[in-house]
Formats: sequence, structure tokens, C-alpha cells
Amino acid sequence: MDTDFFRAAVLDVIVPEDTTAELANILEDGTDNVEDHNRLLPVKERDFLFFDERLRTLAVLQVPYCDEDALKAYLARVALKIDVWAFDESGTNDPSTALNSPSREHIISADGFQAHEPIVLASQSADLGKTLTLVWEVGVTLSRPRSRNAQQSLVLVPSGVVNSPQYDEDDPNRDLAPFQPLEANVLEPMRSMAGPGENAPYLAVSRLERVLPVAQSHRHRAHIGHVHPRRWKAVPAAIARVRYNKSHTHTVVPTNIALLDMEIIPFVQVEAIVEQVDVSLKNGESQSLMQGFLPMPCRSGDCLTFMYQLQQVTHATSYANLGLVNPNIDLLLIKIVLRIMVSATCTPVVTMEWTTHVDFTQALNPSYGAPSQPIQRSNRPSSLPVNGLITQPPITPVSASLQPVYHPLSRSGLSVTFLSSNEPATIGRPYTWKVLLVNQSQSVARVAIIPLPRLQRQTSQAQTLTKRHAPKSSTASFHPSERRHTRNGDDVDIAQAIVDENVLYVMQHSNSVPPEADLMALTSELRIGPLAPGQCHESEIQMVAFETGTLTVDVIRIVDLNKEGEEGVGAPGVVADIRDLPNVVVVEESDG
Repeated sequence: MDTDFFRAAVLDVIVPEDTTAELANILEDGTDNVEDHNRLLPVKERDFLFFDERLRTLAVLQVPYCDEDALKAYLARVALKIDVWAFDESGTNDPSTALNSPSREHIISADGFQAHEPIVLASQSADLGKTLTLVWEVGVTLSRPRSRNAQQSLVLVPSGVVNSPQYDEDDPNRDLAPFQPLEANVLEPMRSMAGPGENAPYLAVSRLERVLPVAQSHRHRAHIGHVHPRRWKAVPAAIARVRYNKSHTHTVVPTNIALLDMEIIPFVQVEAIVEQVDVSLKNGESQSLMQGFLPMPCRSGDCLTFMYQLQQVTHATSYANLGLVNPNIDLLLIKIVLRIMVSATCTPVVTMEWTTHVDFTQALNPSYGAPSQPIQRSNRPSSLPVNGLITQPPITPVSASLQPVYHPLSRSGLSVTFLSSNEPATIGRPYTWKVLLVNQSQSVARVAIIPLPRLQRQTSQAQTLTKRHAPKSSTASFHPSERRHTRNGDDVDIAQAIVDENVLYVMQHSNSVPPEADLMALTSELRIGPLAPGQCHESEIQMVAFETGTLTVDVIRIVDLNKEGEEGVGAPGVVADIRDLPNVVVVEESDG
């Protein structure tokens, strides 16, 4: 009975064209479709598939008619599976021949779906009589094959194995039978030793003696046949790549600009919607420079570019789980979700997800100018600190205003916070800024803080004319045509002019008056240190304002005294200017 039952069973895999409707509605609508008589279900199927999509398939098992209890008993012994194979279509057009070709490649397998409750359809025909058709909905992810063939095709092959009841009862993990003695222990004398304790070693005698081979019971298995497999053309929905541009701006945190290029498939006319694009760093921050563009509709042949700003955050535990030797390399995770609009009912979803590496190594000469000398002193010290990580200015500004600030976990190891009072300042009266310096590095810090409320700028018209009409040495006395001739014929050079006409022109038109100071610092310099690692120091800066309104401090200069003493004043990273500072609101003094 069992042999005849499973010998009459047939398997099939169907890829329905409708990807949005419920399975029950697809089966009801397919009753009028008689497109292919070789399929077990009259369901309209898709013409081509996309790589990286979550494919909706129907696993169909047709068995002779039986009652519900017998059907459940049979299904408990069945193991079903769907294998996806890829091959080059240019070599052959027969799917059965292609499965035996050496160029085939196994993509993915889906099994274990027979444990779920199927949809059972009862039918009756003149040839087969009463039959039951069991339908499972199975999701299969079509990964891209490793081989790059010109014309890729996919074949979905179902398979089923029926195990005998004796094989199912022979469970290797079953419990021991009651009252069955254990074999003698060869290591029984070791129980008296103090080392093992309660967990004494055990070695059965049968492991050492010669055991006669016992004839194993034959495992009876039966294979379920399947219909002739169908071939589907498969194409990639999009082609994506990532390009990187190093940011040459002066930043404390290493920054790269990532450009994600994506091209929709050009040789199949489809419409697509880019629903999601995620670019993230394993140990860093990623910020999209093109927010508000998703979802983005596009067509075949469109080329899209998404820009992201990547900032690496480096600290002691950044690379604990990465296993990378180079700390300048980080891991980039990319995910793209596309919805392909093949028709009104066929909208497959393609998910492309992969990882790659990003190199944050800074250029040796990002300004493309002449290389600067790191050591400016004649007496170079005998030893210099060698640290490949500290290549940026050693100060991290942290502003108390609403302006953007740098991330506190940077390579510098020092963070400076400026805090102003909530009360407005008064003209002519000193006001105070609090300065908080935190040493997050692994070495002792010594810094100098110099407030510079106003920097001299050569921007006035008079100063521009001064540079344009700068006084030069008069060449009139050296010109051959303007030499003085004497009676005896000898030429005598005329003396150089005492006052040049260029100087007179500038003095008449400049009338330059130095600008009035609206803000002045009463604290010329703050010296903080030595500051041990993990310690902080709080100090104050006093300034005075002479005009009402909202004033801004141009620069507060931070000087690394340790690095200045080792490498000199002109070495890179010794001086850092902080420009993200709180605003100063100045009001007039009230009479009361």
C-alpha cells in the first residue's frame, strides 16, 4: 500500500506571476488558466527572474486520495526539498541536459517546509481518479552565482525522499532501555583518585575488545518523482559599486566621501523604485548627503549616485572585534532594496546586501603643495615620539553653542569646552567664560589657551592700494636717456629720489584709520598642566565689550606645549584654532 501510494505521487515547483495576492486567491484564479498542461496547477508563471530577489514559489505534491489521518502519517515520513541550479543558457536549451553539464552551479536549497500546514485541493480525473494536491508557499533567495556567464538561466528542481517506518523508529538519540546494564569500565580503578572527583572517566570494554561486525538493517527509502523542470531566464536587477574620495579639508576626524553608483538593468525594460539605501560603518558614523530622495522611481538604463559622508571614530576598543591590523581600515555595510514593477501584480523585491572595506589613511600632502619641514629647530632632539595614529591637531573643540561640533572621541585625546553665562554682558564691564579641559589621552598634557577676539585682516581698500602701489626704488637715475650730460661729455648719474610719487599717492588716498575695538580680552594667556590622563581642569577667561549687539570671538588658539618643546613651533599639530565659539550678547548698562 505504501509503495503504491508514493509511487503515484508527483512533485512540482511553480513560480506564480502574482507576487501580491494571497495563496488562496491565486489558486482560485488559476482554475480557468490552462496555459501548460504539464504543470500540476493551472497557475500563470513568470517569464524571467531577478538575482538577489526573495522568490515566491509554490511546492506542489500530488498524491492519491486518502483520509486525513493517513495523509498526516505519510507526510511525517516525507522530506521535501527544492534545489536551485544556475547554468549558461548559451550552451544548451534543454534543462535536463543543462543539469548534467559541468558548468552548472548550485545556488541554494530550501527544505523542511513539509512540516508546515499545506493547502489541500481535492480533484478527480478520468486518468488518475481521485487525487489530493498539497500546496506549500516557499520563499527562496536567489543568490548570485560565482560564475559570470553571458546568459544565465535557473532551474528549480523539487525532490522528495520517503523513509520507512523502521528507519524513523531507529532514533540514535533515543533513551536507553530500562534495566539494561552498562558495559564494564576499563578505567574503574581511577575512581579512587582525588583528581577526577565525581566526574570519573569511563571507557567501555567494547572499545578495546574485538567486536564482530553486526549486519546493519537496510534503510528502505523511496524517491518521489517530479515533473519535467522548467527553465527561467535570470538577470541582475541592478549593478552597484562604491567609490571613495578623500576629504582634503582640515578635520580632526578622518573623513571620506562615499559615492554609491547604481545602474538599473538596461537590456530588460522594467520600472523600479529604490525604497531603501543604507550605508553604515562598523566603527564610525555615516551621514547621507542626499536626504529626502527616497523612494526614488527609475527606469531601465538609469544611473543613480548616492553620496555619503563617512567619519571614522577611533578609540581604544574600536577594533577589538574587527581583527584588522591596520587601524585606518574600517568595515562598510551596504544594503539596497529595490521594488521591480514588472506589472500591476508582479512586483518582486530585490535586496542587495554586502560588505567592503574603507581606507581612512590620510594623504601625506593633501594640499598638493610643497612638503613642509616637520622639524624647524637646528638642535633636533635625540628621540621623538613615534605614533602613527596622532596625525591630526591635538585639540578637539567642543562648543557650548548650537553650532556643530566635533565628536568627543577623536584622535587628539583632549577636549575643550567653553561655557558662557546665560545673562547678557554689559558694555565696559568684564564678563567671564568658563573653560573646561579634559585629558582623554594616555599621556600627560600641557597646553596654553590664548584668546584672540579680533584678528587683523588686510581687507580695507586703503591697505589694498598700499600693496598695489607699494613704493619702489626709483629707476629714473639709472635710465640711459635720463642721465645728465656735462660739458666735457662725461655722464653723471642722478641721485635716487628722496620721496617717491607712489608714496605720496598712497598717503593722499588712504586716510586709513585703525578699526575700533568692540571686544578685548583681559586674559592674555592660560597655561594648564601638567594634566594627568583622565583628569580635568577648569579655568576662566575674562573679556570686555565696547559695543552693543551680538558679537563673536574670532579665534581661541590652543598650543600643545609638549609637542612644541619636542618638534618646534612650526611643526604640524602644535597650534590649533577653535572658531566654533559661543556668541556674546552685549547690552547697555541700566540706570537702575
